[in-house]
Amino acid sequence: MVKLSNPFSVAAQSISAAISEGRAEDALHALVRQLEAGDADKVVQALAARWIATLGLRPGDAKALRGGHKELLKEWLDIAEMVIGLQNDGETYERAVAKTKEHFGYTERHIQKCVAMRRAAQQD
Repeated sequence: MVKLSNPFSVAAQSISAAISEGRAEDALHALVRQLEAGDADKVVQALAARWIATLGLRPGDAKALRGGHKELLKEWLDIAEMVIGLQNDGETYERAVAKTKEHFGYTERHIQKCVAMRRAAQQD
């Protein structure tokens, strides 16, 4: 009797067969079913990892993964807290934005958006 190569997975074999036959959509659905069920073995997980590494992300995929939400501004909370902190220390809004701009190196508009996001979050 021929010894099976280690590791062996029936699920991975059917997925690999679908890929080699050009039925990528069938393979993808089978792979997703295995992963979502939570009982995917190591061979299926490795196949999924190779699939992801090979295909990568297309433009717009990251936004789809976030559920369609926009990407948060870089360091938005730290920036807003610095502006608000400077204002609490007696600085005017314009001067607080200017100092924060020098510190972080972002545009004035970026800093203003961060402060607006922080204030909107406080109101909610």
